[in-house]
Amino acid sequence: MSDSDSSEGEMGGMFVEPAEFNPPPPEPTFEIFTRAAKDKQPQEMKLRLVGSHPLWAHHLWNAAKVFANWMDDHPQYTVGKNVLEIGAGAALPSFVAAVNGANKVVVTDYPDNDLIANIQFNADHIIPELTKNGTVIVQGYLWGSNTRPLLAHLNPATNNNTDTTTSTPASAAPKELFDTLILSDLLFNHSQHRSMLKTCKETLKPGTGRAFVFFTHHRPWLADADNKFFEIAAAPVIDPPEGDESSDDERDLGGFGFKVEKVLEEKMTPMFLEDPGSEEVRGTVHGYILSLE
Repeated sequence: MSDSDSSEGEMGGMFVEPAEFNPPPPEPTFEIFTRAAKDKQPQEMKLRLVGSHPLWAHHLWNAAKVFANWMDDHPQYTVGKNVLEIGAGAALPSFVAAVNGANKVVVTDYPDNDLIANIQFNADHIIPELTKNGTVIVQGYLWGSNTRPLLAHLNPATNNNTDTTTSTPASAAPKELFDTLILSDLLFNHSQHRSMLKTCKETLKPGTGRAFVFFTHHRPWLADADNKFFEIAAAPVIDPPEGDESSDDERDLGGFGFKVEKVLEEKMTPMFLEDPGSEEVRGTVHGYILSLE
């Protein structure tokens, strides 16, 4: 019998995908961040980045680097504070907050196994002792969903509700809230501005708490859409009349009542030199602080 008379027949291999048709995902990469403050330890942090991801977690963004250095120069926002980061990516700012003496650091990103496992890997390798002793906690979190699982880390007695799909009732909100919130390079997610702000509103301590929003206009022609975040944040809260159903239309929802203050503008090399638009705009990191009365 010839080779062509094998059990597969002459067309036996026709439907076998060639190796290059469905290549394996890219391997993780590493990037070393060197802190600008030479008196800080560790002086370097080696971060693993996922090989590729649709949520752009495979980059260490300029905003994260700038904010990490800014925190080193402003320790009052981390020493002894309870810190929450949303959309953390590689989680550089969270790790800097932790080594600078934060009381508790809850590091979150979209509940995707690869993303969360990568953050946990970085935590275990960069700050192993702070991970082991419970100072740093890594978990998945969907912006705008129930914040009770986040707040339960500050209020252990309330950790009896694991449903992350519903809002946190104001009447049932835990007593302890976060002192410091970190949002690093998230504003390009225009459809998620309200979800981010909802999470901030429910988790930030009024009066003394601060939410830090550092970002770049990566698409200069959409800068107005990026900045819409701050318009919504600062607009007054509009409660619907009693008995009326709330609307999802931004014109009817009002805002979140945050005080907004710009604190930084720093020039960097653009993340993607080949992208269109002004290099100056694409290379500038902006820093804002949100607070609640």
